[in-house]
Amino acid sequence: MVFIGAGEQPVVAMFNVSMIGHVNPTFPLVMELVGRGCKVHYFLPPNEDIRSAARDAGAVVEAYLKDDPQDLVLEQCGVDRMIPDLPEEEQQLWRGAVWPLASTLLCGDHLITRCRALGIQAVLYDPMAPHGLLVAHALRV
Repeated sequence: MVFIGAGEQPVVAMFNVSMIGHVNPTFPLVMELVGRGCKVHYFLPPNEDIRSAARDAGAVVEAYLKDDPQDLVLEQCGVDRMIPDLPEEEQQLWRGAVWPLASTLLCGDHLITRCRALGIQAVLYDPMAPHGLLVAHALRV
């Protein structure tokens, strides 16, 4: 458990995917948190339109990987290892189950290290981005 002292600025990490329907509803929350004195670090995949909107809302944009590779597509992580001969009707289910876990394995070490260095005290995440759950567990917040 993290305790925030009087006069201390709370530090929040947010995690999301590069999908407009997932990120757009979070921008009013970012603005509210920033307006109440929080520092919000928003971890987003490389999509400059979405990142720019997050910055406009008041967040500090963070990358999922250290060098912020511009070709990182979370939704493609692990999908190249699909089980051979998987029936067509099961392929979409398989993709939807694999990429959140594969991208969390790929990015997890960096995210934990970065959030620890930032002094993150609270974590918010979209259900499509289990990276936040991993960070919250690792940092015990």
